[in-house]
Amino acid sequence: MASKSKRNKTKFKWTKELVFLIVGILALIAATIIINIPKGSAVQLEKYNKAISDYNSKNNAQYSFIPEENVLKETKINGISKKKKSNDYTFVFYGSLANAEFLENLSKVNNLAKEYDVKSVYLWFADYVEKADDDLKATATYKNKVDEYNSIINENINSLVESSNGLYKSQDNFDLETYPALLVFKSDSLVFNSQTYSKSEDSAEYSWDTYINTAFKFAKADKVLTTE
Repeated sequence: MASKSKRNKTKFKWTKELVFLIVGILALIAATIIINIPKGSAVQLEKYNKAISDYNSKNNAQYSFIPEENVLKETKINGISKKKKSNDYTFVFYGSLANAEFLENLSKVNNLAKEYDVKSVYLWFADYVEKADDDLKATATYKNKVDEYNSIINENINSLVESSNGLYKSQDNFDLETYPALLVFKSDSLVFNSQTYSKSEDSAEYSWDTYINTAFKFAKADKVLTTE
């Protein structure tokens, strides 16, 4: 009678060393994946510079790109509603990456903010207005939303800002449908609105360089006269 051969079976054993090795390998893989995923700021920077690059290519323009070291941060109306209550100055650049003026001045805003040691300039995109078609704009829903946003921005607008000719000029109410606009808030008040100057009769005296310089002077605590 033929004898039955027995197979040698080696039992697999989990050792502490093996467990630590596998955990270490998995941790390394996870860290590599996380490192290679672009951070939100990197994604945003790529978006800004792509918009600038596309505009430059199509229009033979030379608008400056945004560097990695920048002070630009995106926000929405709810974020502005909270940030504008700060006792420090809050700077907001409102506009669209499809708008030439916004793209042209995005780098200027960033560069001058850094010169004035401003830590953050909040970019608020005009998505609601920009994406609304004529049918939507004719509705009460759209008009009510525009009124709501305007009301949040224009709350407590009660300051006077020194103009280029040394006079003090009351700030106009912000208009959501007009962009780009550079805004400055302090203690829940709108203290600077570039739309004030762009819509004025003497708007020829002003330029975006003037708006940007005037806005960031607040960072150095320039005069602000509060009306009674």
